[in-house]
Amino acid sequence: LTESIADSEFDRSWPTPTKRLTVAAIVPAHNEARHIKPVLEALVAAPEVDEVIAVSDGSTDDTCKVAAGVPGVRAVQLPRNRGKGAAMRHGAMVTEADVLLFFDADLVGLTQTHIHDLLRPVFDGDATMTLGIFQGGRWATDVAQYFSPGITGQRALLREVFLKIPDVDNVGYGIELAITYYVRHHGMISKYVPLRGITAKMKEEKLGWINGTAARCVMYWQMLCFRISYELHGRPPKNIR
Repeated sequence: LTESIADSEFDRSWPTPTKRLTVAAIVPAHNEARHIKPVLEALVAAPEVDEVIAVSDGSTDDTCKVAAGVPGVRAVQLPRNRGKGAAMRHGAMVTEADVLLFFDADLVGLTQTHIHDLLRPVFDGDATMTLGIFQGGRWATDVAQYFSPGITGQRALLREVFLKIPDVDNVGYGIELAITYYVRHHGMISKYVPLRGITAKMKEEKLGWINGTAARCVMYWQMLCFRISYELHGRPPKNIR
């Protein structure tokens, strides 16, 4: 999957061949102690990544402890669960890197090739943002991303752009739509990048069918609230948590 959006505001001086952009990989996580370590290890090993920041969003398990135990990872524990958008913004605020690279904490099969492919269009100045789309991991996650590619948690974008997105602290799981809508609304270029052979743990697998389904409903509700508010008012709701 690839997509280009008309470029009206993208500054082509970002980047130049003589400037090496710095990269901060940010992994927001809530109670992901069982899954986060391989993701962090892959990011630390990637030569393009300058720093890795794991933001434990009020986790009640050992997520922060596990993350801190991975050499090269900066682990941050938020005192309470504030939502994915707030965790991502916190990670963006504690770095000064040029490019933010976001990955979910429950990925299975993340490799340096995936990381390289996601960063390349931004490094080359071909896109303001890239969105990673699962392909060939397993049918459930492949199908979900085929029909809803704009809500992927795997993406790279310029930090200066991310920090201009309004109200990300309050959109919860609507954060993916918030980023995608902002980039498109401002006429910047975004590209879909296939991430082959990668998948993620589903909520039902992590929490059981009852709790997992409930968590999925909350996620979809927050996304729906964001979309309705954006379509009606051109802005995210004040708080959808």
